Amino acid sequence: MSETPRYEPELLHQLKNHLGVVVGFTELLLAEFPENDPRRADMLQIQAAATAAVELLPALSTHWRRDEG
Repeated sequence: MSETPRYEPELLHQLKNHLGVVVGFTELLLAEFPENDPRRADMLQIQAAATAAVELLPALSTHWRRDEG
């Protein structure tokens, strides 16, 4: 196994914060766009991708902890 850096928990925290900003701002924008605005589809894709990335973080954390042990 390769040497695993010890900063991953902080890295995960920072990544979660950045993704939270993306999710939050897309929610704000979606609230501002009318239902028939064609930009809503793009915003929904961005929001879905950011939400999916947030949902991957626990698995990534588990993977890093397993490699450290």
